[in-house]
Amino acid sequence: MSRAGIAFVAGALGLLASGAFTLPAQAQATDGAKLFAQHCAACHQVAADAPQGMGPNLRGVVGRQAGQVKGFAYSAEFKKALAKKSWTAELLDKWLEEPQNVAPGTYMMYKQADPAIRSAIIEYLSTAK
Repeated sequence: MSRAGIAFVAGALGLLASGAFTLPAQAQATDGAKLFAQHCAACHQVAADAPQGMGPNLRGVVGRQAGQVKGFAYSAEFKKALAKKSWTAELLDKWLEEPQNVAPGTYMMYKQADPAIRSAIIEYLSTAK
């Protein structure tokens, strides 16, 4: 590859890494749906009529008071730590990053270090109403 070609590729990679280009909202939601399926769907559902799984149904979770899905048995640690709190994007981000920091002793063991993955999942969940 020529020097000009290498410079072009390096510049394009730099722009992508800087976040200068973002996906359209619909593409982000699709990406979030895929990420939810890969990272969350083993324990959680989002369909309105889906039964409870290992975790509560997350349909309408953004804006909902924590620990309020009827029929789901929340741990005492979860109830204590999240009493009277609502699931905001910020709280969901902290929860997905490290649930044990939000509610020590809670049952959820999944954690996600990548803020882009957390953001895409939260964006998707905000559309699941």
